[in-house]
Amino acid sequence: MLLSEGSKLLICHRRLFVEDQLRFFFGVVEAYAEGVAKVSGYTWTRDPTHGFQSKSDRRTKLVSVASGSLIVYELSQDVDVAQVRIEQTGGHTVIATDGAGFQMDLSERL
Repeated sequence: MLLSEGSKLLICHRRLFVEDQLRFFFGVVEAYAEGVAKVSGYTWTRDPTHGFQSKSDRRTKLVSVASGSLIVYELSQDVDVAQVRIEQTGGHTVIATDGAGFQMDLSERL
């Protein structure tokens, strides 16, 4: 089995058009079968005027990990997905952090 209950994921929605905004989902796998994961967690979107914002409520999504429109990363078990925040620090640098050691560069440019 590729994923198991309790696996922590970052799901990035692939931008299909230049004007598409960045969308991320940090969550925990509740169930997994045949390439489809039931994941509960938090959605983050980029607003052009206010930067990155989390939707306030926890959501549950069914996602195909083989979808061509998603990029799925498995995260360390130490990551607290409820505490993750996304910060844009000067220029084009975008960092995800939980404030307790997890840090991931989500920048699209080098």
